[in-house]
Amino acid sequence: MSPQAGPVFGEKDMVIKGLRFKPGKVQVRFGNTEKNQVVVDAEYIDNETIHCKTANYEQFGPMPVDVKVSINGEGWTVNKLVFNYFANTAARNSMAFGPGVLPKVISGVEVPFHIQARDTINERRTSGGDNFSVRIVSADGLVTGDARITDLQDGRYEVHYSVPKAASYLVHISHADLGGNESVPLRGSPFKVHATDPWTQHRVLGSIPGRRKGATLSELDGELVLYGGDTCGLVVCSTSPGEWRWSSVTPSGPAPGDRIQHSVIIVQNQLVLFGGASLSDGTELADMFWLKKTQGGWAWGCPKSHTPYVRHTVAPGQEPIDTPKPVTGRLAHTAVALDQQMLVIYGEKSGSLLTEPCIVESVIAQVANWIEPILRGDVPAPRKGAAAAATGGTIIMLGGTTINESEQPVVLDELVVFGMESPNSLVCTINPSSASGSRPPARTGATMLEYSPGQLFLYGGFSADGKPFNDAYLLDVTTLAWKRVYNGHPDLVGSQGAMATLLDGKLVLINSSAGSPKLDCACSLDPIGLAASYSFTTRMKTEVNTLLENLEAWADKQTISMELAQNLEKLGQNFDSLLKVMDALYQVKLKKSENDLLIEQLRETLRTLAADKIMPTTKLEKRLEDVAHKWDDIKKVQPQVKSNVEPIQANQADKIREDIEAFTARVLQYKAVFHTKLFYKHCTGAAAAYPLLDTAASELAKLRKECIQFAELASIFELTDAMAPADAAIRELYEDLVSVKDVWDCTMMCEVQFQAWRKTLWSNISTEEMEEGAKNFVKEVKALPKRIRDEDVFRGLDGMVKNFLVSVPLVADLRSPAMRDRHWRLLMEATQVSFNVQDPGFKLDDLLALQLHKFEDEVGEIVDRAQKEEKMELGLQKLEESWTKVSFQFTRHKDTNVYTVKMAEEDFEVRWGNT
Repeated sequence: MSPQAGPVFGEKDMVIKGLRFKPGKVQVRFGNTEKNQVVVDAEYIDNETIHCKTANYEQFGPMPVDVKVSINGEGWTVNKLVFNYFANTAARNSMAFGPGVLPKVISGVEVPFHIQARDTINERRTSGGDNFSVRIVSADGLVTGDARITDLQDGRYEVHYSVPKAASYLVHISHADLGGNESVPLRGSPFKVHATDPWTQHRVLGSIPGRRKGATLSELDGELVLYGGDTCGLVVCSTSPGEWRWSSVTPSGPAPGDRIQHSVIIVQNQLVLFGGASLSDGTELADMFWLKKTQGGWAWGCPKSHTPYVRHTVAPGQEPIDTPKPVTGRLAHTAVALDQQMLVIYGEKSGSLLTEPCIVESVIAQVANWIEPILRGDVPAPRKGAAAAATGGTIIMLGGTTINESEQPVVLDELVVFGMESPNSLVCTINPSSASGSRPPARTGATMLEYSPGQLFLYGGFSADGKPFNDAYLLDVTTLAWKRVYNGHPDLVGSQGAMATLLDGKLVLINSSAGSPKLDCACSLDPIGLAASYSFTTRMKTEVNTLLENLEAWADKQTISMELAQNLEKLGQNFDSLLKVMDALYQVKLKKSENDLLIEQLRETLRTLAADKIMPTTKLEKRLEDVAHKWDDIKKVQPQVKSNVEPIQANQADKIREDIEAFTARVLQYKAVFHTKLFYKHCTGAAAAYPLLDTAASELAKLRKECIQFAELASIFELTDAMAPADAAIRELYEDLVSVKDVWDCTMMCEVQFQAWRKTLWSNISTEEMEEGAKNFVKEVKALPKRIRDEDVFRGLDGMVKNFLVSVPLVADLRSPAMRDRHWRLLMEATQVSFNVQDPGFKLDDLLALQLHKFEDEVGEIVDRAQKEEKMELGLQKLEESWTKVSFQFTRHKDTNVYTVKMAEEDFEVRWGNT
């Protein structure tokens, strides 16, 4: 029978196994006696299987009961089956405890906590099957986390969750009580946690390389080696503890040509490079180089020759070729180090995916002997961009991009395992059934490296829609079990992703800061070590003592403070003592539920640590019970202390209320004159406004400090409503101050740019650039807070920007080649300002001094006149040029003294064209 236990509300699926079951009316009886028997209908499945729902046993309560079967009324079975009914799990009694519900956690790495299920009578549950759910969402509701729950089948549930970025989160834990669909929050849920960034950011100096695609990043002898993607050659980053420094390196020996999408592996502490596409002409390369660090620096080496080899594999539709051929050039392939050998898997050439893998027998040799291995088993489809690595003679390949039957690219999630049968034979298995764990989704362009013997590390890559992954997985090659060890938000690495490698067991990412063209960001993380430090036992061994110490100190403080209430006469004369008593009463009221929960969480934590034999807990348990008793005593005396001090409290409360009202009046008076300060006037100028803003900020800070002090008194003396007007006024003042500072920041930005443009010589002015910039400033001004738009400081800025925007097209018009001296004189007459536009030092500022925005119509008329006159000038010039070249012939008419005028035929055509 399965299951053998369930809640008293029943309705759980049950399967009963037996012999010689037969179709018909099947019933199952739950109960020990006639008084507590409940019969339910069952379903015949086959001659060995019956299915039913467990009976509702709430009327009798939790207990073990006999289960019997009857078919077609032939009597009940005699074999004894026992089903244990337990009380319904109650969310209000169940409890979450552990690192994941403490106030501080980390992002990207899984953090655990436990749930102890308890029933309606607050007893610990001893079996599983409860419907708990966990949901993690950021405080702003924009980011969610991932959670998985493991049923330990003893009433406890182990929860692991991760959040993708640093932020404040709410951990919602709930349970579907009574088997219903509506979830009830667990005691203390939601838990507020703040996730911090776990990455170590390194200071990057030196000749920082530019961002590039198609490059490789490797670790070699404790340094980071960046190669390819541009024509800068080899770049190396030293990883000293204080700073990471990039430097361009020119190794000795024969250097490889610049390339992209090549492969690199590490063999015998040397970097081996193969293939890729030439940056000069795009040719797929089939060369191989190795790089090593020497005492004198870095050195390249390469084989003197590559031996051709016979192909076993041919593309569909092609005939086998027995003639040896050189190794095929390729890009976006995958390379794996196998001791001294290098296995090259697939890749792309001339836009087509290659079907042939190849092996070079010794990568560091004068002659590169190539062979094609024979693939047996599940032969994987050709692909590019796959991730692969080897450990212990086993090769693992994941993902990549292939082409489907419709000639469309497909990003794969295939896990391919290669086993070496012989030096030239590989046995392949695609998606072996033994693979388990958190399997990575489909990706291409990921990084796979050996993490330790028998373990491979996978990071990043891109999804089918081109979005980067920012996650990491660890694969146990022996068991083929995946484990996700990091899960960060993709936004943290940008749209192009980050370059990754391993350095001393840590994941290292190289990337660009926002807007930077350089690889100026370097960070590292030990996800496995960090996850281990946040395991339940490791974390709680230290946290339980810290939490207990804090609770003890808090309880001692409140006990001492409440004891001051024993002498009421002295208490009425000493405000400091009264304040301590009132604060203690307030703290007890504030933390009652929190402390009750904390004590229960500590009990469950110590119970778990003791059961797992992690550490001796006897002394800690004794301390916990002592502080629990002390807390109970505090709760018991709190009502009496409160009653005793009420007369004194009321007397002091009246005085405090008066002080608060006086403070409120002072705040409101300050607010009344705030908008009259000079920084609200545009004519004040940014230079004078900023010191005034600093003064106002200092004044507001003092008011805020007083407000906080009064708010604490108001909370303690139960006068919280008295602080509302002052608190609201100060908040509004801060908003006003921020708004007016935004205006001045925008004003300063505009003035600096306008001043730079004003200094531009007349001959160098780019009106298109100025107009585009001025339009952007208009957008900036429109984006300023609405609350400031009626103020003079905003109107002045708005007018300044709009006037400049109006002036720019006028400047563009005045730069028309049609403008002559007479037109400039007309402009001077219109503006009543004299200037010399022919002066070599004439600047835009000289022209803007005319306040062109006030003479928009006049400028338009003058420029229009100039352009029309220019057209007439050009027409007259054309006439003059054409008629100057005309030749007239004078011929005497017969015997008279009259001469006729003739012109050449070509001149006549010119004359006709100008009429």
